[in-house]
Amino acid sequence: MKKLLSYWILLFVVVSANGINIQEEHRETSWNIASAWYNDGDSLSAQKVDVFYVFSTEVAKARDAQGNILMQATLNAEDRKFITQELSFVKRHIFHDDFNFIAPFYHQLTFEALCGYSSEVTVAYPNVSAEICEAFDYYMQHINNGRPFILAGFSQGAMLMIDLLKHLTDEQYSQMVATYMIGYRLSADDLLHPHIHAAQSDNDRQVVVSFNSVASLEGIWNLVSSGAATCMNPVNWHTDNASAQFIYEGDTCVAHVDTLNQVLIVTSRHKERYEKWMKSNPLYSVANISPDNLHHWDLLFYTDQLHQNAVKRAYNH
Repeated sequence: MKKLLSYWILLFVVVSANGINIQEEHRETSWNIASAWYNDGDSLSAQKVDVFYVFSTEVAKARDAQGNILMQATLNAEDRKFITQELSFVKRHIFHDDFNFIAPFYHQLTFEALCGYSSEVTVAYPNVSAEICEAFDYYMQHINNGRPFILAGFSQGAMLMIDLLKHLTDEQYSQMVATYMIGYRLSADDLLHPHIHAAQSDNDRQVVVSFNSVASLEGIWNLVSSGAATCMNPVNWHTDNASAQFIYEGDTCVAHVDTLNQVLIVTSRHKERYEKWMKSNPLYSVANISPDNLHHWDLLFYTDQLHQNAVKRAYNH
């Protein structure tokens, strides 16, 4: 199985303060510095649509020099290694060379913070959101050069897409092809915003594609799925409960939308493979995440379908 999502591989943090102080500070990035951006070595092409991608929770925990818990990643060398693995995977397996791929290194909330410190995260999250919006503003002013763009993010990155969509000016929104919110929900309140419209088909534009995968309703993880008002099946691009088959690493799977809970139910011949992987990662039990949750695979199951759909929306509409 593809071992990409390193924030799941790093799950050996005990989500408990254990007497350690929590220290928080606003972390800023100078976006005019090359190291603030992922560099895949490719030159930007005027003929390609851009992808502005926001990565998922790749940092398990963060500490300052005194051992205090930090809510946000420090972007040290180890952080960047895991983040770069995800960015490289997404570029190669979803967007390929059909797009200009642009991704900022931002001081994300750690997994420990998201699962263990709700009140502190409430204070820290606006800093993270503001940083992504600042990165996007720099991108539009200095990098985009008037090209159409796709917004995309996975997990925490998808959550930040909601804030970014609300941050867009109407002119910027007019350049947006679509937004892919992978592994995070859109709420009814989100859908009231004029820049947020749920995708209804495989070729509508200026819309948001959103889905969360589970093996059963027991697998719903409230952090990413609670309050979902819509769900797209990325296999057949339906929002109804029509099922569709796909193959993942030799495993035959079938996906359909549970329209009551707005989650994607995935059944497979080898369910035990995913359960075993989940149970082998101890923080899942600490965070009360069911072995039937398939959030880890939201970025892995549908790479071909997402690539084909992004190309269709961007170039063949």
